[in-house]
Amino acid sequence: MKRIVATGRTVEEAVTSALVKLGVTRSQAQIKVLQEPTKGLFGLLGAKEAEVEVSVSLSPGELGRDFLAQVLRRMNVEARVKVLSISEGDGGQTLDVMCSEEDLPIIIGRHGATLDSLQYLVNIVANQDKSEEYVRLFVDAGGYRQRHKDSIYRMAERAAERAVRTRRSIALEPMSAADRKLVHTHLQEREDVTTTSEGVDPNRKVIVIPATQSGVGHSGRSRRVLS
Repeated sequence: MKRIVATGRTVEEAVTSALVKLGVTRSQAQIKVLQEPTKGLFGLLGAKEAEVEVSVSLSPGELGRDFLAQVLRRMNVEARVKVLSISEGDGGQTLDVMCSEEDLPIIIGRHGATLDSLQYLVNIVANQDKSEEYVRLFVDAGGYRQRHKDSIYRMAERAAERAVRTRRSIALEPMSAADRKLVHTHLQEREDVTTTSEGVDPNRKVIVIPATQSGVGHSGRSRRVLS
C-alpha cells in the first residue's frame, strides 16, 4: 500500500497533487479527506488548506506499467504494456511495450536513449515508497534489449579476435557504463585478452588488450576493470 498526504486550496487541488506524486489515476486510488478548507476570519486569519490522504494498493510493477502507459499516450503512441515476471539477473521485472512497427523507433530512440529515459522515470515512480524493498524494472520494446546485448557481444568478440591477431590494443567506440559492463563481463572468461576503460563520460570507452601485451599468459587470469 502506497500512501501520501497532500494539501491544497481545495480538496480537488489536494487530491490532484497527491495523484501526480503517486503517478496514478483517480480510479486507482483510495481518497480520504482529512480536513476541509476553511477561509478563516475575514477570509484571512486562521485560514486552513484542504488536507487529504491518498493511497494506492498497486504493486511497483503495476505502478510502473500504468505510469508508462500514461506517458506513451501523451507521446501519441498506441501501445499496450505488459508486466513480465522474467528475472534479468537482478531479480527485476520487465515492462514489455507492445506497439506497431512504426512506433518502435519513437519509443526506442537513438541507441535506446528514449527507452533508457522511460526506464529511469518508471523506476522512480514505482519505488517512491522507500519503506518497501526496491524493485528493479526494465523497459523493453520489440525485443530491443536482447538485440542490443547480442550486438554488444558480437562487437566485443570481434575486438578480442582482432586484438589477439594483431597483438595490439583495440579501442571500442564510446558507450554507456551499462554497455561497457556488458563488454567487460562478456570477455572476462577469455584468457587471451584483458579489458579496461579509458576517458571521461560520455566519451569513455573500453580498451581490449591482448594478453601478450598486458603480460598475462594463457595460464594466468587477466584483470578487468568493470567501469
